[in-house]
Amino acid sequence: MGNRGAPNDFAAWETGEVADRGKGSLTDTKLDRGASSHNSGFIASSPSNHEEVSRASELINVTNMAIQRFSRKILIVDDEAAISDTLALIFRSQRYDARVAYSAEHAIEVISEWRPDLAILDVMLPEMNGIDLAIVIKANHPCCHVLLFSGHSNTTVLLEEAGRKGHQFEVLAKPVHPNLMLERASALLAGSSEPVYD
Repeated sequence: MGNRGAPNDFAAWETGEVADRGKGSLTDTKLDRGASSHNSGFIASSPSNHEEVSRASELINVTNMAIQRFSRKILIVDDEAAISDTLALIFRSQRYDARVAYSAEHAIEVISEWRPDLAILDVMLPEMNGIDLAIVIKANHPCCHVLLFSGHSNTTVLLEEAGRKGHQFEVLAKPVHPNLMLERASALLAGSSEPVYD
C-alpha cells in the first residue's frame, strides 16, 4: 500500500482540489462539483483555462503550418534574375524552401538532385522554353507540380502546340501579383487542386 500521509491524484480530484504543479499550468485549477444532485461531474471554476487551451491550440496549428511550409520545396525558373530572385525571397518569407534557376538546362540539373514539390516556370526561356521544360518534368518527376507564367503573346502558340500533343498547362499572365502566386502555389501543394498537367 502507498503512503497514507501523501495525497494521491484520485483523492485530490475527489475533494475538488488539484495538486499545485506550478502556477500558470493548465492543471492549476480549482474544481467544484455541479450544483445539481444528478450531476456527478466537475465544473471548472476558471473559464480562462479554456481560453489558454484555445490559444495553445492555435499556436500549435500555426507552428505546424510553418513547419509544413518550410519542408515544401519550390524551384523558380526565370532567365530574368530580378524576377526569379524576388519570387524566391517572397516564398522564403512565407517559410517555403525556395531555389532559383536561370535556364531550363540548369533547372533540370537542380530537379534531378533536389526534387522540388513545385516548379514555377517562365515560358520564354533561352534554348529550351518553359513549356518543353514542363513536359520534361512531367515525364521524369510526376510528383512535382508545375505552374507556368508568361508575358509574351507567343505563349498561346506554344500552348496550342503542346495541347495537340496531349499536354495541358495552366499559365498565369505576367505581371503576376505575389499574393496570387502564393495562393496558387499553396493550393497546389495542399492538394486542393488537380495537378496543372495531365
